[in-house]
Amino acid sequence: MRIINTRQQFISDHSSTSYLFYAAKPLSKVGRAYVSTLSSHVDVGDRTAEITYHGDFADLGDARRKKFLEHYDIEIRESYDWWTLSVMLESEKLPKISLEKYAVEGEASLTFQKQGERIRLCFEGWRQNSGASYEDYGRDTTEGLAELGLKLRGEIYSGKTAGLEVMHHYCAEASILRDAKSPAAKALAKILEVV
Repeated sequence: MRIINTRQQFISDHSSTSYLFYAAKPLSKVGRAYVSTLSSHVDVGDRTAEITYHGDFADLGDARRKKFLEHYDIEIRESYDWWTLSVMLESEKLPKISLEKYAVEGEASLTFQKQGERIRLCFEGWRQNSGASYEDYGRDTTEGLAELGLKLRGEIYSGKTAGLEVMHHYCAEASILRDAKSPAAKALAKILEVV
């Protein structure tokens, strides 16, 4: 056998944006039916709604994200290896802590937005250490990250702010706070990656 000709070829990267919406408790049949109407791309389970948009310009959009978050407690979003973790907080369950002192906007952001009767903690624009995530959560890290979001919420409800400190430090200092003081904070510090 001999090679007659070769050519170089460019293969495009078919990037996508993926969402996992996750509920602490199973949704009702009526709730699942409504969520199914929010996107033709959504796959709805008892506690989850999963969506993947392929291509550069396809996305869910903020208005529809808010509609999903009326029914779910956690949102995990990944686009081009940039991640978002949204945690819906019940205002009446929050202890007397100032969330706003942890808010920071920049390349990565931690914001708190009132959304109906709840507050959306949104940790956006962070990078994930895939090796550490795989070690902790296996191949599909999104559900593991959603469970981490629920643990973080539980810690905030009990007055523990270590997870907020890790996210704030990552956004404000572009570094990882290594002396995390709670299980959720330690898990966050382990999976974050600075670019």
